[in-house]
Amino acid sequence: MAKEEKTTSQIQVRDKQAVAGESTRPGPVFRPDVDILERTDAYVIFADLPGADDKHVDVRLEKGILSLDARLATQPEPDWSPVHVEYRIGDFHREFRISEDVDPGAVSALMRNGVLELTLPKSETHRPRTIAIQAG
Repeated sequence: MAKEEKTTSQIQVRDKQAVAGESTRPGPVFRPDVDILERTDAYVIFADLPGADDKHVDVRLEKGILSLDARLATQPEPDWSPVHVEYRIGDFHREFRISEDVDPGAVSALMRNGVLELTLPKSETHRPRTIAIQAG
């Protein structure tokens, strides 16, 4: 019997990735999954931070490094005794090196339903523009 071929459209289970070498934080720290999109005027990052809310997320841009840190909004009760667990509980941390074409003073963030949306506008000098042609 031949093995079934997997297609890219099939859903694949993927475990959360723990941050390697993160030893200064108590408990597990995970690397959130992100999508990064480029528009003509900005880059947009969507970071999955399940269990976190806007009061427990810190975004910092310093020396060309964008860092995301998130803590869970609520922790399990001390007498919490799970019967079955598929989702490990921990904090989130992720860093990105940002290119020089981003305007650091115009970066904005929006937290909605456990997803952080960061908009990193491109500086005016790095945005595409149309050059008017004059008749001679």
